[in-house]
Parts: sequence; C-alpha cells; structure tokens
Amino acid sequence: SSGINAEWPLRPGILEQALAALNTLTPSDVTIVKSMKSPPPGVRLVMEAVCILKGIKPDRVNDPATGKKVEDFWKPSQKLLGDMKFLQSLKDYDKDNVPVAFVKKIRATYIPNPEFVPEKIRQASNAAEGLCKWVRAIEAYDRVAKVVAPKKAALAIAESKFAEAQKSLNAKRAMLKEVQDKLQSLRDKFEENTKKKKVPTATLR
Repeated sequence: SSGINAEWPLRPGILEQALAALNTLTPSDVTIVKSMKSPPPGVRLVMEAVCILKGIKPDRVNDPATGKKVEDFWKPSQKLLGDMKFLQSLKDYDKDNVPVAFVKKIRATYIPNPEFVPEKIRQASNAAEGLCKWVRAIEAYDRVAKVVAPKKAALAIAESKFAEAQKSLNAKRAMLKEVQDKLQSLRDKFEENTKKKKVPTATLR
C-alpha cells in the first residue's frame, strides 16, 4: 500500500501542472506557431501529440524523398491552432475519459522520445513548450487515475473486508469467553457443592 499512497498525491498536482502550462500561453503565442511556414521538428512533434489527444487525423501527403504517402499533421495543426477556442478547449479537456487508443499512442511514441521534453521544445518555441507540458500532464494524469485509482479502490475493499472479518472474529471470541466463564462458574459451584456433601470421616466412627 505504501507504493500506492506514494503515487496517489501526484494526481491533483498533475492537473495543476497541465493548467499552469496552458496559462502561460497567449493567443499571440498560438498565432506565431500557426503562422510558421516550416516549423522546427520540436513544434511539429508537439502539435502531432496535441492532434492525437484531440482525435484529429493527419493528412496523407507525398514524401518528396521517397515519393510515398506519409502522414502529415501540420495542416490539421494549423487549422486547430486557428480555432479561437483552442486554448480553452485544452483547459476543458475531458481528462478522465481520454480514449485508450489516443493515450496508448502518446505513451508509445511521444513520452519515450528524448526530444519530447519541455526543455528541448522550448528552444523551438515557448508556446510549444507549454503544449508539451500539457500533453505530458494529461498522459501522467491518465496513468495515475487509471493505474493507481483501481489499486486504491481494491485496497479499500480489502481493508473493509479485513475489518469485517476482525469484527466477526472479535464477536466470536467474546461469545467463547462468555461460554468459558459460564463453564468455569458451573465448575466452581459443582466443586463447592461436592465439598459440602463430603461427610467428615470422624463422624462415621
């Protein structure tokens, strides 16, 4: 249970971190990112992750190097960034019901990526740094909520069952003690009566 309790306090802090990261952004910061013609890899990386959490699909474009179709999130990202309610939509994001497929993709592709850290993203864009913090916070919140919460609930059920069993055991022990006391009382009375009934040997002579 110590491991569970150690992780559990993170949950409110994670939410605060996500909102604090968004509160550092202004609409003009967002506009700067949207207007980038050739965004740095860090900005693209962050916007891909944001699109995935928002359920926005990439475009299929030709890769000039290979001629094959590849997924490209930049145009969908620009459209998303152009939404006047973009920042508010992130603040109102339903953190308790992130689709499993979305968070799975974030966890597999972006969280382990050594480039997907706020310190590195900051070099490309301050706005992207705030968005990177938000994505990481949503993933961490989901992990704590879905992994630790059931453990905590299971622990509470186990503790409740143990308390009930203990209560039942204590009641049975009390009943046993009562029976033992009655039995001892009857033995004491029996011994007392036996002594009274014993006839002194002197009177028989």
